[in-house]
Amino acid sequence: MQLLRMLLAPVALAALLVSCEIQPDYEYEYGNPGGKVNMNAWVFIQTTDSLSLMEEAIVATGLQSLYSGTTERTFIAPRNSAFRAYMKTNSYANIQAIPVATLESVLKYHIVNARVIFTDPELLPSNNPIAYPTESGSVMYLSHNTSYQGVINQGTKKSWTIITSNIEPNNGVIHVTADVVYLSL
Repeated sequence: MQLLRMLLAPVALAALLVSCEIQPDYEYEYGNPGGKVNMNAWVFIQTTDSLSLMEEAIVATGLQSLYSGTTERTFIAPRNSAFRAYMKTNSYANIQAIPVATLESVLKYHIVNARVIFTDPELLPSNNPIAYPTESGSVMYLSHNTSYQGVINQGTKKSWTIITSNIEPNNGVIHVTADVVYLSL
C-alpha cells in the first residue's frame, strides 16, 4: 500500500501542476492616491462632520476666503473634540462665546503659509522639525516621529501628534489634530 502511494504521489503532483492556471499580469489601480480630494479646504471642512465646530469658528471669524482661495497652504484642522476641550479649558460655553479676535488668532495659527505634506523628501528625516510661517505671523514646527506620524511643534515645550495627515484638497494639504495647538517655547 505504501509503495502504491509513493508511485501515485508524483502522478497526483503532476496533475495538480498541469491544472493550475497562471494569473494574468494585472496592473494595480490606486484608489485616491495620496489622499487627494477634488475640492478646496473650505468645502472639505464643510462636508466633514467631525470638523463642524471648525466650520463654525471659520464662519464666526469670516475667514472662509483663506480656506477657499487658490493659494496653497497647509491647514491644521482640529476636530470637534479638540474645540470642545479648548472651550472647556478656557470656560467658553460655545464658539460664539470666544472673542472673535482670539478665535481669529487661533485659526490663523492653524494655517501654515506653505504646502507641507509628509511624503516630501525634505521631511524624510524623522525627529527633524522644520519651522514654517503661519498666517498669524508666528511659526509652526512640523516633522514626523520614527513611526512616521506627523508632529506639530516637536522640540518645544508642548507638541502634538497629527491623527490624520496628507489630505490633499486642490489648494494645499490638511492635517487633522485631536487638539487646538499653539506655540510654546
